[in-house]
Amino acid sequence: MKKILSLCLAAALALSLAACGKATSESYPVEVVGPERTSAPMPTAAPQTSAAPQPGWAVAPRTDIEITGSLADYEKPQTTQLAQQDQLAFFVQNGKTGVIDLEGTVRIPAEKDVHWCGVCGITNADESEVYEQDGTVVGAGGHGTGSSNVYYDVNSGTVYVEDVDWLISWDNIQVSTNQPFIAKAVSITPKEGAGGPEDTYIDGTDTAVTIGEKQGDIIILPSGKPLDNVIYEQVNSASEGLFAAKMAGLWGFVNAATGQQAVPFIYSEVRPFNEGLAAVNTGSGWGYVNTAGSEKTVMTFENAQTASGGKAWVKTADGWGVILLSDWAA
Repeated sequence: MKKILSLCLAAALALSLAACGKATSESYPVEVVGPERTSAPMPTAAPQTSAAPQPGWAVAPRTDIEITGSLADYEKPQTTQLAQQDQLAFFVQNGKTGVIDLEGTVRIPAEKDVHWCGVCGITNADESEVYEQDGTVVGAGGHGTGSSNVYYDVNSGTVYVEDVDWLISWDNIQVSTNQPFIAKAVSITPKEGAGGPEDTYIDGTDTAVTIGEKQGDIIILPSGKPLDNVIYEQVNSASEGLFAAKMAGLWGFVNAATGQQAVPFIYSEVRPFNEGLAAVNTGSGWGYVNTAGSEKTVMTFENAQTASGGKAWVKTADGWGVILLSDWAA
């Protein structure tokens, strides 16, 4: 018996799906709440002891907040319009999370304690409020979480999608993606003895199987075949046509179309590409490289987030601030 699954593009690319949460995006049917809106005044950042921005800085460094991630790292949400999403970042203050922009203006105060939802975008701790980029409330979240693992069997070379207690082979899935995606490389073997209700079965048969420990990640083409037959320690979602991949403890980028190395595997940490640049950590400092792997800024920052519009949040000994990338060229 063949079981047909319908996978949307976002789900096929993510392949480890989470609706509301702090990690990845999800594709779930949702009830849109609204269109009631509130018009709260836009909060501003707390006054700083430092004076006007120094040369090379759009926002002077400050020590009272920690920038934890750029919203440029996320796919566009499904039910809200964050027109300035790439300009926004999460910050933590007093143990709670808010949203700030590249001008240093707090869009959502930390007391709201927000996180990311792939369906609705920015939502607060109990998911009772969903926000647009100006901090206005446009509805409620509450989509819950879910997951769908995708496996690559190293024994048979078959891709399977997990559906509750079934493994559905790629040939039995109706796929609506034309993009490569990531699968977990595992060994799938028949289970000894009779299967039980708690076991996993293949393609609606009575064949119970055992899924081995994850050996790494592998990039899979829409055809269900591996892109380059390389099992990486870890692969992150593609950005601007490049997958971030980890080998021998170090990160680089590979071309999503060819599998060829685009950025060498020499970095201890990397962030997604945006507007042709990615933040990378050499092990002794952060900076920015282009899609050809050329270092475009100094590599001396203590931390760095994804850039947008020629600006980026970076951390120095003086705290987190926004630099003008052109003033910090390599």
